[in-house]
Amino acid sequence: MLTDQLKTDIQSAYSKFLSNKDYNSRYGQRQMIAEFARYLGEIDSDSNGTRKSKHKVCVVEAGTGTGKTLAYCISAIPLALHHQKKLVISTATTALQEQIVAKDLPDVVKNSGLKFKFALAKGRGRYLCLSKLDAQLAEGENSQDSLPLFMIENGLGSADDKPLFQTMLSAYANQQWDGDRDKWPDNIEHKTWSLITTDNQQCSNRRCSYFHSCSYYESRKLLEDADVIVANHDLVLADLSLGGGVVLPAQDETIYVFDEAHHLADKALGHFAVHSPLKGCQNWLKQLTKVVAELLPYIKPSSRIKTAVEEITDITKPIHIQIEAMYEQFDQSLDWDAGNDRFSPQGRDAQVVYRFTEGIVPDEFRPSCTELKKLFISLSRLIDEINNDIIRSIDEKPDSSLDKEDGERWFPVMGSLLNRAQSYQELWLFFSSDDIKGQPPSARWLVKKVFDNYEDIEMFGSPLMADSLLYSRLWSQCYGALLTSATLTSLGNFNRLINKSGLPDESACLQVNSPFKYSEVAELRLPKMKSDPSNSAAHTEEIIEILPHFVEGQKGSLVLFSSRKQMNDVLDGLEADFRNTIMTQDEMSKQEVIREHKRKIDEGEQSTIFGLASFSEGIDLPGDYLTNVLIAKIPFAVPNDPIEAGLSEWIESRGGNPFMETSVPDASTKLIQACGRLLRTETDYGQVALFDSRLSSRRYGKMILDSLPPFKRRYD
Repeated sequence: MLTDQLKTDIQSAYSKFLSNKDYNSRYGQRQMIAEFARYLGEIDSDSNGTRKSKHKVCVVEAGTGTGKTLAYCISAIPLALHHQKKLVISTATTALQEQIVAKDLPDVVKNSGLKFKFALAKGRGRYLCLSKLDAQLAEGENSQDSLPLFMIENGLGSADDKPLFQTMLSAYANQQWDGDRDKWPDNIEHKTWSLITTDNQQCSNRRCSYFHSCSYYESRKLLEDADVIVANHDLVLADLSLGGGVVLPAQDETIYVFDEAHHLADKALGHFAVHSPLKGCQNWLKQLTKVVAELLPYIKPSSRIKTAVEEITDITKPIHIQIEAMYEQFDQSLDWDAGNDRFSPQGRDAQVVYRFTEGIVPDEFRPSCTELKKLFISLSRLIDEINNDIIRSIDEKPDSSLDKEDGERWFPVMGSLLNRAQSYQELWLFFSSDDIKGQPPSARWLVKKVFDNYEDIEMFGSPLMADSLLYSRLWSQCYGALLTSATLTSLGNFNRLINKSGLPDESACLQVNSPFKYSEVAELRLPKMKSDPSNSAAHTEEIIEILPHFVEGQKGSLVLFSSRKQMNDVLDGLEADFRNTIMTQDEMSKQEVIREHKRKIDEGEQSTIFGLASFSEGIDLPGDYLTNVLIAKIPFAVPNDPIEAGLSEWIESRGGNPFMETSVPDASTKLIQACGRLLRTETDYGQVALFDSRLSSRRYGKMILDSLPPFKRRYD
């Protein structure tokens, strides 16, 4: 219940914050605070703090400039403290996660009068593993110590890595660095970092001799005392996939705030997808056989796991044969030139996609899939048996199979192998199982990759929607959940979000307008296009012709494309002088593009960025850095994407219209996000131009236009 005292506490905290910061109250911000407080205040629980009231969530779309972070902090923190629940704030990007921890929450603590502790939560893979670092530095000095890591792919780095690793060890030992990858002063290549970090399967936790110096577990201590934990969607979903309550607090003890919530459903699909290359799996089987052969001499003569090691060698042979036969079946019996496939040149390499209609694996492949599932279940069991015995060795149990030191060296290797075996097991389970009747089917597809001297077929499987996954693992389990973003509606309603995310019935949804005066500071230009985007060549030629006129006189411009081919074709077709003012996202990293763009603007030069979807959101270029956003066409999803195609197929089978139910709403949301790059602060200004004739010629075009921010419109 939202008591008078809680209302007073929230109002007082908000007033103090505004007064101390010399800010004015924002109507939309007050709306958010009231809506979140009302929702959380209505949650009923028993004497043990267990939720009794019906599960539902609170959704607020708040336009740019509303001040979302302050709104949910001021309302949710007092109520989380009152209910004695942890508040987990989850973001889609590490950039916002860092901002909330480094800037927003300290600001709230300092200026609101609220008393609470907060901590940053990251996955194990963002932290240094001292055991791995020690093994990397020991390589060459003691070949026996480094042997296990050498046996796995990318297990040991090169001599070129050693100076960096030595510097890291020194900085960590001298407390100049806490082991957090994001706090290392220089960029670390992913391949290099992967050598010195670990995952859940490879970490021996308290058994590790470096446990009391571990950077990851030091960070975990802060979570135990924190009232507010700042995580990201990937970490929340990873925790849910482990059952919940493993890395983060248990769902029923948690109130979640999902900022940038429009990403949650798509990220959830990625966490429950499976994939594997067939020949890549065969190569792994050879590696596995080699590793266990090298392990055998370390095992004590009387060990009970000698049998398991021998059985692994035996079982890899029939798996290898089955995969070889399946590869031949896929390669020879499928029509790779069918209309639902996609051919994508990539330099000299290419790939062809074959999608199983309605996600159904044909009967001729099912027996092999089922047999491989059984074989990988057996293989995973054997590796797990060895892994458990290695744990006993680390614990110095009298009947263990290895010496303690050998166990510590081999544990991360077996953990890595177990993780891979279980992922293959999940793949074959996915391909041998039937989908639940009445629920959206899964998507299953193959990708044939052709290289200069090598071919492989990769198998993919994914749910079509994350609705039931999120409902069963999150919404129906958590104490409470708040969702917010600047783009949660599609075509003016929340229907698409509700369906994609599986939100409970009776969830509360509110749309809060941005405080920006769009019609006074920005213009939406709609040139009369001669070409239709369906004629790609003609549309590209027309953009080449008119683009210079739309960039002329503008300091900072962002041109957004839906395809890399069109982006590069437009660039190639422009005059050389104009082309020299343009940077594309293919030339350098996103951060480098933004940094160089700002430098050029600061020095009085003109700068134009050519970007794809990743530049349509998360780009913050206020003031003169960006006054001109040009969008090539409505950002519809690729129609033959296997998941999109499968979802369309399912909707059609139920008598629906997939284009109007999914394609148009999703394109509307993406277009709003793209337009949102223009105005980031109340002093920003400029224009947005859309080079798509369908906005005026098609019925859905008007629907999309009406969903955009209320810019002043100009029809050229």
